[in-house]
Amino acid sequence: MNDIKILGRLTDTPEIKRSASGRDYAWFTVAVPRRNNREEADFIRCVAFDKLATAICQHCGKGRQVLCTGRLQVSTSIDEDTKRVRYHHTVVVGSTHFLHDPNRNAMDPAMAA
Repeated sequence: MNDIKILGRLTDTPEIKRSASGRDYAWFTVAVPRRNNREEADFIRCVAFDKLATAICQHCGKGRQVLCTGRLQVSTSIDEDTKRVRYHHTVVVGSTHFLHDPNRNAMDPAMAA
């Protein structure tokens, strides 16, 4: 079974892009703190597609806490200089929960009236 869950904060604001075939996608990186040392983090590259990509771009900015579930995808490439195989790990996100947003005001201006 290839299931993965990551809980962390976005390192930058995601942007929506469109593939040559017309499919929407968004790349983003999630900083996940290590359990035994909260001062260290792993930076995990993620990609989302279609409506999920659009929702992530609309509702998430740098610093937003997210819980992403999906699958781990490993691809390879050959380094031209050393001729060594390089491995690239990506989480292909299937669902996302939008959690704490540090950029949002404590009180929504629309609710203050």
